[in-house]
Amino acid sequence: MAGAWRALVLVVGLAAMACVAQRSLSYEEIVNHALRFFNYGRRGQRLFGLLEAIPPPLTLNTTTTIPLNFRIKETVCFSTWLRRQPRGCAFREGGEERNCTGNYFRLRHVRLLSVDCPQDSEREREREPGPAVQVPGVRRPAEVPEEATLESDSYKLPPVVRDQ
Repeated sequence: MAGAWRALVLVVGLAAMACVAQRSLSYEEIVNHALRFFNYGRRGQRLFGLLEAIPPPLTLNTTTTIPLNFRIKETVCFSTWLRRQPRGCAFREGGEERNCTGNYFRLRHVRLLSVDCPQDSEREREREPGPAVQVPGVRRPAEVPEEATLESDSYKLPPVVRDQ
């Protein structure tokens, strides 16, 4: 009898795990994953926070592909090793805004997320470049040596080849 109870508990546990694994994400959760993915590659730069998520029309009945449409805005926080997400960060006054689009594709155990948040080229041309900000713990690329000129691209070569 104890063996039957163990088998029953095992079957119920596996069924519960299967239900949890099949739980579909809400639109807001998918957009938050997309924003996390976007901010992940911005080490040393300002993080972006969610301004608005625009869900697809209710008439769109798709079970595998969900179109994404949302707006993000620059925050006052920088991405570092310890901070990769904009939780608790205020939006930057006059900060850059971007319109993002993408798709979330799911089919059984496969999940694919594609996101594109292009810069507004007109707005970027209007913005004046601000002073360079040094973020603690983030290394900036080394400056090009003064002896390197446009005629001589030797600074682009590896040291082994350049020093010959």
